[in-house]
Amino acid sequence: MEGQQRIGAVVELPQVLREMGQDPRTVIAGAGISPDLLRNPENSLSFRELGRLFGACVAATKCEHFGLLVGERSTTASLGLVGRLMRTAPTLKDAILDLCTNQRRYVRGAVTYLVVQNDVAFWGYAIHYPGMEAVEQISDGAIAVGFNIMRELVGATPDQILSSRKAPSDTAPFRRFFGLAPRFDAEQHAMAFPATLLDRPVLSADRELRRILQKSVAAYWALEQPSITHTVTRLLRARVIFPDTSLEAVASELSMQPRTLNRRLQAEGKSYRELVNEARFEVARQLLAGTRMDITDIALALGYTAPSAFTHAFQRWSGVPPSEWRAQ
Repeated sequence: MEGQQRIGAVVELPQVLREMGQDPRTVIAGAGISPDLLRNPENSLSFRELGRLFGACVAATKCEHFGLLVGERSTTASLGLVGRLMRTAPTLKDAILDLCTNQRRYVRGAVTYLVVQNDVAFWGYAIHYPGMEAVEQISDGAIAVGFNIMRELVGATPDQILSSRKAPSDTAPFRRFFGLAPRFDAEQHAMAFPATLLDRPVLSADRELRRILQKSVAAYWALEQPSITHTVTRLLRARVIFPDTSLEAVASELSMQPRTLNRRLQAEGKSYRELVNEARFEVARQLLAGTRMDITDIALALGYTAPSAFTHAFQRWSGVPPSEWRAQ
């Protein structure tokens, strides 16, 4: 399935280009995209187009943190109706789940997730569209938007920024915006903070308005419902770097019996094990290409108890060992 991304925060991209001495229309059109599309946040691009656009912007500006510059200008306002819903939420957790739950209505190819592990909350963003260009730029932008949203909603910021990319030659723009140095070469793009912060009340909570907006959000998008294969793919992309990718855990998250989930996947020509392997392969490629993580660390991050097991699996998927794939 071709990925789709609502323009949203990307409306800021032309202005960033302008401030860096570039003609936005020339750069955007050069990426094969109509510049007029970026005028309206409710328009959308395919994920292939989005990656090509950010790749062209980095090439034109020679700026390794271009995605950060785009994302740092946006708040809940860039999320449209879902952003308005988030502002009415009773707690930070409810607000984040508003986004995680409703993102599937207008995004195909990426997932926003919330995972709590050992009293630490991870609010992250992950692309699962295969072969995506400029993953690190788009992910940097998404984390910057999330950082602004967290500060806007509850007046707090995360303790740590995790970035699944190689450290750029100049990390000062990241330190300046986040107020701390991100941990580059991490296994995920995410913000980490104490889980207790999830219970903090949202400053603009509004119960009555929330009821109205919940109905509006449910009716707003007319996109077809995602297939069960796509739904499971999104969940696995978020889960694959955490311990539990079992069929039972994912079925429970979808309020299904494991047998029912298996049956529905089989009806679409897929098996659960196949989707787990596809998710691991996509994450492995992103980490091999985008970070300097040791192959042993990548194997552990993906749940392999021994590097040799990961090497064998990767060679089965790609035809070459991970070290050779990275060198190529």
